[in-house]
Amino acid sequence: MTTVKPRNPMLVLLFYSALMVTLPVMTFFLSQYAIENYMNTTYSRSYIYATACSVIVIHVILGIFVYYAYKEDKVVPYPPEKED
Repeated sequence: MTTVKPRNPMLVLLFYSALMVTLPVMTFFLSQYAIENYMNTTYSRSYIYATACSVIVIHVILGIFVYYAYKEDKVVPYPPEKED
């Protein structure tokens, strides 16, 4: 029998919330810069592509969170006590 290390749900929620705030913003600005400078697109078109990249990142993060929540083992905080 394997033992499962219980995870604090609040820490997991804070971790994924931090990812939801930081990664899409970083993706937007980095992809906007890369698309505008390396692909020689217009200013407005680079915003459209950067927004699409950010939305994809958000969906990936949400998908990973849902997968994690679905696959998480049910951990009983305290084993039931035996009554004699």
